[in-house]
Amino acid sequence: MKNFNVKIMKNKWKYTALSVVMVLLAACSSDDKLVDEVEATVARGLVLRTISINSGTFDFFDTSKSWSVTLEAQDAEDGDLLTAIDVLMTFVNNGEAGTETLIKTIPASSFSQGPFGYPRVEVSATLAEVLSALGLQDGDYDSADSFSIRLVAKLSDGREFTNRGKGTVLNGSFFNSPFAYSAQFFCALSDASLFEGDYTVVADAWADYGGGEVVQAEFLPSEDGEFTFRLPNTIRPFIINKDSSYLIVTIDTATGNVTVSSNEPWDYGGGFITTVTGDGTIGTCTGDINLSLDFSGSSQNQAFILSKI
Repeated sequence: MKNFNVKIMKNKWKYTALSVVMVLLAACSSDDKLVDEVEATVARGLVLRTISINSGTFDFFDTSKSWSVTLEAQDAEDGDLLTAIDVLMTFVNNGEAGTETLIKTIPASSFSQGPFGYPRVEVSATLAEVLSALGLQDGDYDSADSFSIRLVAKLSDGREFTNRGKGTVLNGSFFNSPFAYSAQFFCALSDASLFEGDYTVVADAWADYGGGEVVQAEFLPSEDGEFTFRLPNTIRPFIINKDSSYLIVTIDTATGNVTVSSNEPWDYGGGFITTVTGDGTIGTCTGDINLSLDFSGSSQNQAFILSKI
């Protein structure tokens, strides 16, 4: 509950600078209702938390290699309500999404207990498995295509939890548990210049952006290195130091995985200052960016997904 309450407080801090005293007083009862809803939802829901992205891309030239993530299931019974996870994928060809198809089902018996008592599992699929399930053959796809991945967690009482957009579960509950990923093909990079330019915000679980906004990425090799790029906060609302702060993204050229850190703490005003770190993957062929961000003193594993324009 700590992270959820802090997230709500973060949103209150954001709007403090933009609201008058009477508006804040009127909003107090509404905030109390939000806290009650969060508590009730956690008691009856389930979260699939991304522990690590083991391989976030497919090898265009080797169909035996896998996309893989490690997940942790959290529910009111320490993960005991979970019976299975469905892995569904959609082939995205030249930006056009095809028909979503079930790739595999992972039973709860495949999970093992993690260090905090919650069940964990590696969810993976080889490119060969995906192509077979989707009915694709060599020549039907190229390195600029990708696959949208959606997970469905099934509970013993018949309920299902999944992602229907905007990077959140249950169409906008407060979980901020992705349940969705984008897997792209891996292409060798000579530097990070592919990532310079304009991007559309597909999902922002931290909720600075509502989705659909256009943000910029900058490639400054002389300052940051050949395999890094920046995501400036110039148009990010709420942040006081948005003109000087940014995320710096460092690429692992062997895997397409990335690590993320803020160059300085982000100041939201009202005493709320947070340092941002995280990891994720990038489309080494398409330039798309898929990040999971951690905000110190607040929420973790916040999906931030950008599609290159």
